[in-house]
Amino acid sequence: MMRKEGIKQKIANDYLVLAQKYRKQGRFQKALNALRVSLNTWPKFAEAHHELGLVHRQLGESQEAIVAYQKALKLKSKSAPTALNLGICYLYQENEPKALEYFKKAIQWDPHYAYAYFNLGSTYFDQGKIDLAIENLEKAIRLNPQYLASYEICAMAYLLLGQKNKADALYQRSEKFKRRARLKIAVGE
Repeated sequence: MMRKEGIKQKIANDYLVLAQKYRKQGRFQKALNALRVSLNTWPKFAEAHHELGLVHRQLGESQEAIVAYQKALKLKSKSAPTALNLGICYLYQENEPKALEYFKKAIQWDPHYAYAYFNLGSTYFDQGKIDLAIENLEKAIRLNPQYLASYEICAMAYLLLGQKNKADALYQRSEKFKRRARLKIAVGE
């Protein structure tokens, strides 16, 4: 019995890997087909439900993505990436309270998740909650100084508060990462 279950999980995982490759290539229908096989083989495979959410999100099907992410969270609670993606889908549906709820959960489950802080901060910025935006965007910058969007929004927030010096300092800090990125592109890395 255990051996049969292990074989099913292996097959399901193989189809998940295939689906991930298809998604990265933009071949979404093939990704969906591979995920159907994966989930038919092992219905309780949280990672496959998460991948299904990613594919639906790429297709602009946010409600289907939400359902997939919710199933993934039921099977593997406290998954910060799943909570983050669920929050992003709620943003697509313009449900900011739900989005904020899931961004906060992502941070609660992974306090070092820079992208969750970025999404939380940028949502607060959009709501006009500038102090909360700055607080979270600065955390995102500390955790991942190479993510340039955090600098941009945080600097705009400082400008709205009339703190041009702080905005300028952020722009200057981001410049070294922009130069590195341009250099990598130029040398083909």
